[in-house]
Amino acid sequence: MPNIKDLKNRIGSVKNTQQTTKAMKMVSAAKLRRSQDAIAAQRPYANEIKSLMAALATSDDHHVSLGVEREPVTLIIAMSSDRGLCGSYNSSVIRAAIKTYQDEVQKGRKAKFVFVGKKVNEALKSRLGKQVSDATIHFEEFGQRIAFRKASELAKVARAEFDAGRVDHVVLVYNQFKNAILQVIRVETVLPVAAPTDERESSSDIGDKMVIVKPNREELRAQLESKYFVSQLYKALLESQASEHGARMSSMDSATRNAGEMIRKLTLQYNKQRQAAITKELLEIIAGSESQKTS
Repeated sequence: MPNIKDLKNRIGSVKNTQQTTKAMKMVSAAKLRRSQDAIAAQRPYANEIKSLMAALATSDDHHVSLGVEREPVTLIIAMSSDRGLCGSYNSSVIRAAIKTYQDEVQKGRKAKFVFVGKKVNEALKSRLGKQVSDATIHFEEFGQRIAFRKASELAKVARAEFDAGRVDHVVLVYNQFKNAILQVIRVETVLPVAAPTDERESSSDIGDKMVIVKPNREELRAQLESKYFVSQLYKALLESQASEHGARMSSMDSATRNAGEMIRKLTLQYNKQRQAAITKELLEIIAGSESQKTS
């Protein structure tokens, strides 16, 4: 059983930890508000251009770059954080990326990775080893705020692989932000752009007759495809960053409450031992006084 001094030191240590987690929670909350504003501004554009590209795509032609022989390779872009202390945010991306990789291997296909963030890069290279170490591209996390310029740099790297025919699919793995305590892992194929398969999405017989596409579908799709790809990457990066701040804020809030509960238990134990020590001293004094009276 720890003595009174050890308990006092431990209480002080837990209090310092509680102050740190509380401060981290407040910082993440401030960053989350900015990230929410950014993703709210980007989502409508990204969703609309995605719908437009899906409407322009046809079932027998999934991309503009016709005549390019493509290797059966999937490019997986996995987005995580450079830092921890954010609950299951990083681990969910790591699990989803590994599962996507294993699914591609089971289909007899190959996979390449582009890692955004240190955590997913280290975890997958450690778990999959040489299977992902070759031809793997790694970006450090893009800083305090996600800039469109950074998304464009990432898009150039991924699009170069696709246009050169070295990959035939590009898949995004990231956390989609719902709220501060809920993030949903998403695995989305962004290239090639597939035609809608759902009946409600493809029931555009009347719509096709009412829409005039100029100069034609192919040229319009060719002009929009690069903008579509960058916008989807930018949205995924914003979603991922907002999810990180939300997960860290929730995790630090839980850690602060747990520290408070630990302080309460340690203080109770400290008071019990202190009271026991005082009682023992009193008994010794009384016993000494009684022994002097009898002598």
